Amino acid sequence: MSARRLLVILVACIVIWLLLMGCHPTRHRDVTILLDGQRRVISTEAYTVRDVLQEAGVRLGDLDRVEPDLYAEIEPGMTISVVRVEERYITERQVLPFAHRTVKSEGIPEGETRLIQLGVNGEEELLYKITFENGVEVSRVEVRRTVLVEPVDEITVVGTVGVAQSVPIQGTLAYISAGNAWLMRGVSGGRQPLTTAGDLDGRVFDLSASNGCLLFSRRGGDELTAPLNTLWAITTTVVGEKAYPLGIEGVIYAQWSPDGTQIAYSTAERTGGSPGWRANNDLWIAPFPIHSNPDQVITTTGGLTKTVSGGIVATQVLSASFQGTYSWWGPTFAWSPDGQRLAYATADEVGFVDVDSREQTPLMHFPPFRTYSEWVWTPALSWSPDGRFILCTLHNPNGEGDVPEDSQVFDVWALSADGTVRVRLAAEAGMWANPRWSPVYTATQTVNESQIVYGQARYPASSQDSRYDLYLMDRDGSNRHLIFPPPGESGVRVPQMAWSPDARQLAVVYDGNLYLVNLADNRIFQLTGDGQCSQPRWSGM
Repeated sequence: MSARRLLVILVACIVIWLLLMGCHPTRHRDVTILLDGQRRVISTEAYTVRDVLQEAGVRLGDLDRVEPDLYAEIEPGMTISVVRVEERYITERQVLPFAHRTVKSEGIPEGETRLIQLGVNGEEELLYKITFENGVEVSRVEVRRTVLVEPVDEITVVGTVGVAQSVPIQGTLAYISAGNAWLMRGVSGGRQPLTTAGDLDGRVFDLSASNGCLLFSRRGGDELTAPLNTLWAITTTVVGEKAYPLGIEGVIYAQWSPDGTQIAYSTAERTGGSPGWRANNDLWIAPFPIHSNPDQVITTTGGLTKTVSGGIVATQVLSASFQGTYSWWGPTFAWSPDGQRLAYATADEVGFVDVDSREQTPLMHFPPFRTYSEWVWTPALSWSPDGRFILCTLHNPNGEGDVPEDSQVFDVWALSADGTVRVRLAAEAGMWANPRWSPVYTATQTVNESQIVYGQARYPASSQDSRYDLYLMDRDGSNRHLIFPPPGESGVRVPQMAWSPDARQLAVVYDGNLYLVNLADNRIFQLTGDGQCSQPRWSGM
């Protein structure tokens, strides 16, 4: 063998030996483990942090954190830190301070202040998730907040200057201001409160044109076991009369019959979730007068009749039903002028129910409006003076977009009760158009001369938030003209109007105050100045 060949073989052997030495380095390396406040040094042949910890008998919890990562390769002199992570849930109770509420009132002298309700603190429970690392709190996150006791607002009434000019009005004009019922009779300057507790919830507020009584609802208690509200009445024609309960609870609709001898109402059950009630979708009629009797409050909804109060028996017209779109919200109703039918409106239908036969007659179906919130839109209803037509706002399925429920088009329609006529009187008026048919006001005037007032959204494509102008038109939709507000003023937020008994004036809510519109000469008078008025109701008595 040549020397050259021997040299090649020797070099190859050396290379192989070097390679083998590189593949099998020394296994033992010192590693420091920091765990539970202790420092521990071990000699290991493991390749990863995970292997070292297993070799050392270290058990990790689900939340424990290791630095470096479990799959990091071991290096000589490496320090491994194990952080013990623990989560605990604790509850704490704390005071929920009451709010201070100031209410303006024209019922007391200007500048005078009266405390009408003492404030009471509430209580709430907070659930926290607390994270500890090696026994030290590092974060605290609020998970849930539950109100155990609702606070009671402290209410202070401050007298405000009244409107200087007193305007003659026909009959009685009632309205809600700061949670109380108020009325004007004869002149606007003679207004006076009918209630003072500030607890009207606004669900029911109806002034009878026949008996002069005001029907209204008051909030129930704060507890979930308390009723949603209670129904009350007060005589407005006798000075100094006190309101009295009717023994009816949980009411989302109630209205006098045209002759003032009966009350129609619909009920709901109180719930803990949003929106706070579940409608029964029922309809009852009770005779009036009803005399309060605490031992005979309505407690059930089954059967065709039930005792309301003082032995009075209510008759069921519609049984409880939970079918239909958004049925949990509940329908609205309106008596026909002859008292034989009640128009109804749900989220997707308008029709009427016959009082005697209890038969329902649908007149118009439409796609419900999707609010993407916890409230439901339903049409406002108004009968023509002759009882032939139902005036309402309907959601138009032919609006822009491919999804009918998302259409932003709302029109004013007149639907004949016999189902033969459907007339669109005002296009794209807006969801809060709230059309109202006028009464027939003179012996010489005919029903055909009655008029309609309605709100026209300034921005129909966003009518939910738009302001509105009030227009007057003839019953066939002709002769349309603006009546409120004056040119250059901002519009009405959500139209609330009431016709005077002689149909020559309108009471309008504008920025929380009542205004009177004389239709003959277009003069406008401001009637209140406290900025908290709503729901005007007008009667000739």
